Amino acid sequence: MNENNQKDLKPVEADGINLLYIGTFLFALATVVLIYQPSFIDDQTQNVWIKVTIMGIVLGLIGLRVIKRRRKRLGL
Repeated sequence: MNENNQKDLKPVEADGINLLYIGTFLFALATVVLIYQPSFIDDQTQNVWIKVTIMGIVLGLIGLRVIKRRRKRLGL
């Protein structure tokens, strides 16, 4: 790669917070569906999938907190 091309590159200023909101919401929606409509999956794996969706929510909320703290620290 030419040295001039490297100077032209700038970092992307996107932190993905919108995607994180959407993913956390979808995990929450999946949790509600699995709790109120357990017929979508068989009885043996129902508890596993509910735990997976709850962990998706928890990790999404942790990620939102991290991104918001980073934004605040950087003054964005």
